[in-house]
Amino acid sequence: MKYKIKIIIDKIVSFFLPRTCFCCGVDLKNKTLLCEKCFKKVEFVKGMLCQRCGVPLKSGGKYCYNCRGSKASKYKCSFIRSALQFNEPTRALVHAFKYEKYLNIAPYFAEVMYRTYRKYPEYREADFLVPVPIYKSRQRKRGFNQAEVLAKHLGKICGTPVLNALVRTKNTESQTKLPREQRKENVLGAFALAKGVEVKGQAFILIDDVCTTSATLEECARVLKEAGAREVLALTALRE
Repeated sequence: MKYKIKIIIDKIVSFFLPRTCFCCGVDLKNKTLLCEKCFKKVEFVKGMLCQRCGVPLKSGGKYCYNCRGSKASKYKCSFIRSALQFNEPTRALVHAFKYEKYLNIAPYFAEVMYRTYRKYPEYREADFLVPVPIYKSRQRKRGFNQAEVLAKHLGKICGTPVLNALVRTKNTESQTKLPREQRKENVLGAFALAKGVEVKGQAFILIDDVCTTSATLEECARVLKEAGAREVLALTALRE
């Protein structure tokens, strides 16, 4: 009986507030986030990937240019993977999630992140999921930290607890339009260990929505490693 009532309510809500595809705007007949056409464009990150940073390698090999040879030893974040490619439909989803407060998108991202999590045994030894923090004024304005929301949903699925081990100490410029080297400079010194948090000897998985150059993840990892973390890995919903 309750199920039938719920169906009736859903039909009424759909009539007055029709659901539309987050990407193309076409009306939807069910509770999906995207229409069938747009969902077909959603791609998992796959193929030959850099063994450290997870960027797709068009020509094969073990490492990308930035990670090959002795360069890999300078990085503090030892392993990065992302669930989905950043393209038109996934960009629309993450934009609606972050800037339009459609938090119902978070469980979908967490589910695809979990599928990636299960593929790699490197993640199994982690003690905590650590969301990449945003600056306090930005979080007040937005009402939430998207990385923390994703971490909480993912943590429930994989059974790994969430620890807010980091705080953002600088309200940095958006990374979106900055080239690689400027991104590194932009986030340098932007994070600090949260008061009272002990990380020595423990392993962490940094959680964020999008990875582009991995500069933000690397800076977060540097803070954790300098505080004594055993290992720092990262997992994001999208790879740009």
